[in-house]
Amino acid sequence: MNIEIEDFIEVLNEGLKKYLKLTNYSVDKSFYEQLEKKLHNELSRPFNEQLFTPTQLLNDYVQKNLDSTLRLTPFDLGEEFRTALLRWGVSKAKFLDG
Repeated sequence: MNIEIEDFIEVLNEGLKKYLKLTNYSVDKSFYEQLEKKLHNELSRPFNEQLFTPTQLLNDYVQKNLDSTLRLTPFDLGEEFRTALLRWGVSKAKFLDG
């Protein structure tokens, strides 16, 4: 993978923190730590073994642990996340194509 998983997860978490703050959701540090673990477990697998996209993982986690009606898109998490997600997608496409 051309992007570092830890950096990608950090960008996702930062975007989520900003979004939740703007929408007046309150969560503790363990919420983000558990999300990081879940993301790392899935995204550290080879691309062909990954079952979910980062956005699917995020939405599943948020719906189970915060609000079952909340549906996040990459646009909710900011430009930096969208850019990182595009790099992840390109890396995955290249891997699967090769």
